[in-house]
Amino acid sequence: MSAHDVSFVMTVYNKEYYLPHVLKALLNQQGLKNPEFIFVDDVSTDNSVQLIREATKDLPHVMIVVNEKNMGISPTENKAIMLAKGEFVRMLDSDDILPIDSTSKMLSLAKKHSADMVYGEFRKTGKKPQDICDEKMSENLQYAYHPDALNTVLNGRFVRMGQLIKRDVLQKSGGADERIFIQDESIPVRSATLAQGVIKISEPVVLVPEEIGNFSGNKSQLNHDRFLVYYYMLTDKHKLPQKALRRMYVKAVSAYWKEFRASSKLPYLSCVFTHYLFVKLFKPLPSRKKLHKMKLFFDKLENIRRTPKHQKG
Repeated sequence: MSAHDVSFVMTVYNKEYYLPHVLKALLNQQGLKNPEFIFVDDVSTDNSVQLIREATKDLPHVMIVVNEKNMGISPTENKAIMLAKGEFVRMLDSDDILPIDSTSKMLSLAKKHSADMVYGEFRKTGKKPQDICDEKMSENLQYAYHPDALNTVLNGRFVRMGQLIKRDVLQKSGGADERIFIQDESIPVRSATLAQGVIKISEPVVLVPEEIGNFSGNKSQLNHDRFLVYYYMLTDKHKLPQKALRRMYVKAVSAYWKEFRASSKLPYLSCVFTHYLFVKLFKPLPSRKKLHKMKLFFDKLENIRRTPKHQKG
């Protein structure tokens, strides 16, 4: 049994505007026995690291790691994940606010149902971070337990880092796919292939303050990274049920169609649209030939951020 009930892991890059309030909510998490806090900074050029050091200077079980060179989000996330020693790991972005009772409630549900994953929703508040860093969840949570974690994740919305995952499951899954810049979608999918049960809470466990410069406005980045999550899951020779393979192929083709539609003059007259409809309706097993063709399309996209090890050219 781990000495820590939960490890909080946070990647940081130039978030000094948010951090004082993110840290306040994080360090005031209620009802935990012996949490640990792991921060990995990806070469911030502002005062992010100093703010973390100041806020945590009197606390036990704090680790602050500063990358020697910029690694990108997914490799940095994995660096933090692999350092964790808690029974469960809760990941958060350095511009997200956690309701102060959310972790203890998620942990309680995980133990009650012997679930390896617990997820909740996120809410874009549009508020300043200092106005939401003391919020709590409702007393009577609405949630559902699903024994088939992979099927549930593939058919739901499990993004925005709103999760609590059993550490051994998360680490064994490899965490984030480091070939993909944004980590949000690869973590739950990869973890769910090993997890025994997932709980989905029907209210926010993450509060998003007013947003200043993030990737959510770059739809091409989102389509690119979402496609790659399922491309790699389908081509890395995982032993997965046919039902999961079919669903992943639908998600890969859907991401491709969204990007193709946005860049084509007559998308609805194309064979891409015909294939998209066919896949949506009949859910066939994946075609590797078509997957590779779609990847070539995404590889040519400009204005896409990629991890340093996987830059174009």
